[in-house]
Amino acid sequence: MVPIEKRLGEVAEVMAGVIGFGDAGNYHYEVVQPNSFSDTGIMNTVEPQKRSDEISNRQRLMVGDILVKRLNPSFVHVVGSESAGMVASQNLLVVRPHGAVDPYYLGYLLEQKEVLGQVEHVTGSAAAIKAISVKKLAAITIPIVPISEQHKVGEIWKLSRKRKELLNEYMAENDRLVSMLASKIISGGGNAR
Repeated sequence: MVPIEKRLGEVAEVMAGVIGFGDAGNYHYEVVQPNSFSDTGIMNTVEPQKRSDEISNRQRLMVGDILVKRLNPSFVHVVGSESAGMVASQNLLVVRPHGAVDPYYLGYLLEQKEVLGQVEHVTGSAAAIKAISVKKLAAITIPIVPISEQHKVGEIWKLSRKRKELLNEYMAENDRLVSMLASKIISGGGNAR
């Protein structure tokens, strides 16, 4: 079966992050920044910030929303229950899939160079820093396959991210072990038999 090509804006709502945060205001929010999440899907630190006016529920993150960095996007984040209710900063775009699209399938697609590369063709820009607008992101075309196939691709993508996370942990533990052994040898502890 040949996938149907659709514009992202037809299968998802694309929104800009929220502006107007600061140190003062009556409303407190946890704000997700581009450096708040990793390429393995882990949400790290979020910044508590204030605003003088309230943010609508529509502008708050929902489970299944996909966060795309506005500048030099290389990986995305699919919002889970732990991040629902937070707010995306102005440096992020929020892609909110409609019911007929699996968020993890869409997340996978938005990390593919040939998909995000369409934004460069639309802008004609070869600048070192590539900025993506809501309009340009909504205009890219993506393949839509049956939902059962979307789920399969999404699950494979989640597993590949988990594998990457485990490999990163393995390398960090390996480096720690090598450092400990080298330190022990250097300090004379390596002579014991």
